[in-house]
Amino acid sequence: MSHLCHDAYLRTSQLQNTYQAGQKLPAVVVVHPFGGVKEQTAGLYAEYLSKQGFVTLPFDRRYQGASEGTPRCQEDPFGAAEDIKSAVTFLSRQEQVDSKRIGILGICAGGGYVLFAASMDHRIKAIATISGVDLGAFIRTIPKPTLNGILHDAGQARIQFAKSGQVKYLPIVPQLNEITDQTTNLMAEGADYYLTSRGGHPNSINRTAVWSYDRLAIYDSSAQLELISPRPVLFIAGSKADTLLYSQKAFELSKDPKELYILDGSTHIDLYDRHAPQVYPKLTEFFKQNL
Repeated sequence: MSHLCHDAYLRTSQLQNTYQAGQKLPAVVVVHPFGGVKEQTAGLYAEYLSKQGFVTLPFDRRYQGASEGTPRCQEDPFGAAEDIKSAVTFLSRQEQVDSKRIGILGICAGGGYVLFAASMDHRIKAIATISGVDLGAFIRTIPKPTLNGILHDAGQARIQFAKSGQVKYLPIVPQLNEITDQTTNLMAEGADYYLTSRGGHPNSINRTAVWSYDRLAIYDSSAQLELISPRPVLFIAGSKADTLLYSQKAFELSKDPKELYILDGSTHIDLYDRHAPQVYPKLTEFFKQNL
């Protein structure tokens, strides 16, 4: 629970009007993207769901945002799963929460993490992903010579940190002035979201420790998806998303009950904010039906 001491907050605005003493409400943990923090798209969805009658908990994963943990800006998929389980425990202890009606929503890499966590934590009763990505599978698409070079650098970075305390970082998205015709749509859109007033936040600083890659290279969010059934899973993705294939693969590997909901004309980043209102009704229906 230590990583939730400073980074978690409940969205309970609906309680002002609907909560009565002794009443137990369903709850949803909301998990942010790679490089993101709770105040961005995770907070947007959490705020919306709180107005629909859910207690929501967006939080920063360890080493990121307002969370504890050093060195900063490490991406740890296995730690993320533990943080998610801690978030479920945290919600279970809240007076207004029905501990038997806790769901989870993950965005981008958070979508992969919630599948990974839900496969081992049966307290999570309903799972939804938005623009979900298996970050391990994504990293493994890097050409082998390049990936081996990064993994070599990761090992050297660990030695450097042990000697000097200095951390080697890599950018997550390119700077706006570095975008060219060769830049993928995902990276260009990511820069437009994270590095502008559209979605930027002081705690989201566009870097990750290089040794994050040696953890991600062996991470597989789809390894035990069959263990989620018979709990329901909803996969939401845009038809124009570079990452649609990850939702499709996870859907294929999952067992019933499951649904793949594709929003026509939307990209990966569109679902972070601009097209979020088009997702809200489906998300509300799913959680109300299953929680």
